[in-house]
Amino acid sequence: MAENKSPSRRTTDKRGGGQRQAPPKRTTEKVIRRTDVIRCENCGEDYSVTYKRCPFCDERPGRTGIGGRRAAGGGQGPVNPIQVIGLVISLVLIITALFIVFKYIGPLLFGEKDPAGSSVSTSQSQGSQDSSSAGSGSDTSQSQGGDVSQPETPDVSVTSITLNKTDITLRSDEIITLVATVAPAGADVTVQWSSSNTDVLTVDADGTLKNVNKGTSLTKVIVTASAGDKSAECIVYCRPSGTASGGSETGGQTGTGTGSTSGPVSPNTPGTIVNAGSGLNIRSGPGSDYEKVASASNGAKIVILEDTGTGWYKIDYGGGKTGYVSSDYVSVGG
Repeated sequence: MAENKSPSRRTTDKRGGGQRQAPPKRTTEKVIRRTDVIRCENCGEDYSVTYKRCPFCDERPGRTGIGGRRAAGGGQGPVNPIQVIGLVISLVLIITALFIVFKYIGPLLFGEKDPAGSSVSTSQSQGSQDSSSAGSGSDTSQSQGGDVSQPETPDVSVTSITLNKTDITLRSDEIITLVATVAPAGADVTVQWSSSNTDVLTVDADGTLKNVNKGTSLTKVIVTASAGDKSAECIVYCRPSGTASGGSETGGQTGTGTGSTSGPVSPNTPGTIVNAGSGLNIRSGPGSDYEKVASASNGAKIVILEDTGTGWYKIDYGGGKTGYVSSDYVSVGG
């Protein structure tokens, strides 16, 4: 019985015509996996089973797709709360810095002088435009119905006050107005007037004086003008009623003269000063409110140039000098 033989594995070599033995048939090898290592499902690295996490990507076994340090997708590990807090604080600081720059520093760089009041200025400008377009003569605050007080006028201190008269004599029922001058000229103040004896001399709010002396003797009254903390005085001699010229021009002393005559005095009539123990004032005009230009002693000789008819004589008191004296103290032809 013939023996079955396995077919020969020799093949014919086409190049040499000979035969060569075919390579042995590969057998499937069984892969043996190690049990002491773990392959990371995230990064694919093997690491010892003694690790609870992958030392390469910090990934736990059985959790895939979360990401690690070496993952192909570039994933990150677990979020650190401290890092999150630091990130939030950084963002807050950045936002605060930007707010400060735009709110305060930015307007200065662009030429605005009052960054904090920029909104107020804008609203005021807008209000002014609205007021102009409406044709209103009121200011912005009034056009918007606001109640804004006007700026107060600053107080100006009074440095001095002077009167145009400081020594006058008034006939019965005579009226005269004093003028007060306050410095500085721009001081907006009201002058207050007062009389030391209102039964003899009255004074109005505008400085108008009136002799209301109903007595029988010449009376001295002081008129005071006040403005702020400054004041000025004028001495007024009030003649009694019923006399054409009773009073004194004798250096401020009271008394009654005896030189009155019953009729007008002719020009160039000689006269003598009488009853003027301290001297008689000679004025630049026929009245005690005129300026004093000289004085004549008691008993001095004069020449009456004119009788004014108001109780005053125009005289020549020597050397061609002329002036006016009260007729009460002149003795005609003496």
